[in-house]
Amino acid sequence: MKKKRKLAIIKDCNYDAQKYCINRGWIIYPKPNGNSYKVWYQRGHSGKYYMNGKEFDRDGSQQAIWDLYTKIYEHENKNK
Repeated sequence: MKKKRKLAIIKDCNYDAQKYCINRGWIIYPKPNGNSYKVWYQRGHSGKYYMNGKEFDRDGSQQAIWDLYTKIYEHENKNK
């Protein structure tokens, strides 16, 4: 019998920020790096790692993606 995977517990899911980022062309996803993940984000052709390539576990990478959505949303709306 297959082992069930635990669901990640995500805090502060900001769906408005996610929608805003997707509509403006931001691409954010985890890249596997051995047993850990690095969060990559890009807009257009250039991209970089979130938090200078800090490594996260599976749950931490999902939370970091949501945090990055919120960070981008707040930064771009603050400058309007």
